[in-house]
Parts: sequence; C-alpha cells; structure tokens
Amino acid sequence: MKFTEREMTAAVDAVGQLLFRASRPLKRNHDEAWRDLPKIDKYHHRAAAGEMILTALIALPERPTVGATPQFTAEEYAEASVEGTRKLMDHRQPGAWDGLSRRKQQALTKGTASMVEAGVKAMPIRQDPDAFIVPDHL
Repeated sequence: MKFTEREMTAAVDAVGQLLFRASRPLKRNHDEAWRDLPKIDKYHHRAAAGEMILTALIALPERPTVGATPQFTAEEYAEASVEGTRKLMDHRQPGAWDGLSRRKQQALTKGTASMVEAGVKAMPIRQDPDAFIVPDHL
C-alpha cells in the first residue's frame, strides 16, 4: 500500500515507543521515560521499528480510505508480515528465511504482524486532498 511519509513516520514512532516499553520493566511512567530518553536512544528504537515494519507496511494491499484509518484483516497483516520479513532476512543473508524452522517463521510473522497493526492504528486519519481549500490570504 502507498502510505504518505507522515503516516509512515507516525507508525515507526509508535512502534519504536512500543519496543522501548517492551525493553524495560515498569519502574515509572513509560511516556515520561520516553520523553526523557536521549535523542540517540530514541533513534535506535525507531530504527529497529522501521526495519521491522516498513517492508511489511509496503506489502499491505491497496486500500483507499479517506477520513479513517485503513482497515486490514488479520490474514492481510500476516501475509504482509511474511513477505516483509522474508525480504528483510533474505536481503541480509540470502536463504536466511528458508533456513528458519516453521515455528520460528511463525513467531517472527506473528510479532511483525502485531507491530504493523499497531503502526497502522497510530497513523493519522487521511484527509481528502480534493476537499482541501487553499485560503486566498494568510
């Protein structure tokens, strides 16, 4: 599916925060801890999130939606996750995906699908570009 840069950035940022929350025990408010995190550490979480979900986001089927977040079925998320994860692993090392056991493939697919779904839900609502009105003066 074709997403805008803004939509993909929102998805990667949301998944980066999820990865951050999952990587640390709850000692205090995670939102507060995320705000206090140095920029380089935020970058590392976002980079990991982007590597995980971007190829799967692109593999989602085209779904034109205006005024709402795109809706996908669990099967569509799973198929996109398999395709995205396979591409990523085979890019790193040819044949790496086929070298995994079926159980590991399923675990990777399930985790990626849940992260992609969280990313899609975090995307801003699409606006109708034809309904955009440019003011005559600012």
